[in-house]
Amino acid sequence: MEAPNSSKAFMLGVINSFVGGSGIPQNYAVDFTPFWFFRHPNMTSYKYAGYDSKKDKQLVFSHIKKASVSFAFVTTTEIVTNDPVNNLSFGFRTNLIKIRSKQDIEDLKAANSKVVRYLRDLDSRLNEAGIIYNPAVMTRQEYDKKLEEFLANEEKARSEEKNELAEILKRRAVFAVDGSAGYNSFFLHSSFSGSHFGRLGAWLTLSYSQVLNKRSMDKSYVNLYALGRYILDGTTIINGKYSIQNFFDFGGKLEFEFKNISVAYEYIYRADDNTNTFRSNGMVKYKISDRLIFSGAFGKNFGEKNNLISLLGLNWGLTSGNEQTKIVKE
Repeated sequence: MEAPNSSKAFMLGVINSFVGGSGIPQNYAVDFTPFWFFRHPNMTSYKYAGYDSKKDKQLVFSHIKKASVSFAFVTTTEIVTNDPVNNLSFGFRTNLIKIRSKQDIEDLKAANSKVVRYLRDLDSRLNEAGIIYNPAVMTRQEYDKKLEEFLANEEKARSEEKNELAEILKRRAVFAVDGSAGYNSFFLHSSFSGSHFGRLGAWLTLSYSQVLNKRSMDKSYVNLYALGRYILDGTTIINGKYSIQNFFDFGGKLEFEFKNISVAYEYIYRADDNTNTFRSNGMVKYKISDRLIFSGAFGKNFGEKNNLISLLGLNWGLTSGNEQTKIVKE
């Protein structure tokens, strides 16, 4: 169970579930955000954060348009015959409500103001450095070279301010509501004629995040999640035939999130048409880099058979280049 996170324009996940002990990745997934496949020249740091500086209020519904779409191909095993089963799935997820803390908004305005002051003083610093285009003194090529060197040095000098603004934008909302929906079909014997309805589901996640180290720029959090989910499941075999069941899931997750690592425990209770069951498992994620994340999980899944959760995963992301924001000139 996760709150949607769509900061990457393109995410390719290769999940290794150690099928048959081979250790070879069997499952593939693609997740992308259509919003970032288009340029947004008027995007500002305030708009990105969902804040209206003129009215001094948060736009709590502004992130809905950044919904992500996903596709997945997963190979599993048929319970009775042990034949391979090919699963094809697609879905979407989005943030419905996001509320940032007052401190984060104040920090955002302060960081934005620093960069605004830098832009306002840029011409003055160019004059002080003697970088003024005058055909009688220097050629256009000489001016462009000096300007390029000056801007490169300026970029290094203000990298801390840019990083500060970026870190503030990445902070977790104090409260958020996220929604998702998905559909799955599966194919028996690797044959198109063996197509069956798999699952159809919709779920809602509420999250609350509390900062653990308020004075540090790299925030650590304790996150609480509450989940409500409905699933129409066509993968259950009763008397040798696939039948459809209704599942209602309710549960939560407690997560401790630090700079590069997070540890969590999840419990979800399931009420279905026949029996009641639950899922209980622990999870860990380690951020190797901003675009490479290792994850793992271990515990008990729903049901009484084949219910062991033993999962390792590796996600890496590529950006489209359109995720940039401008500074609001105050």
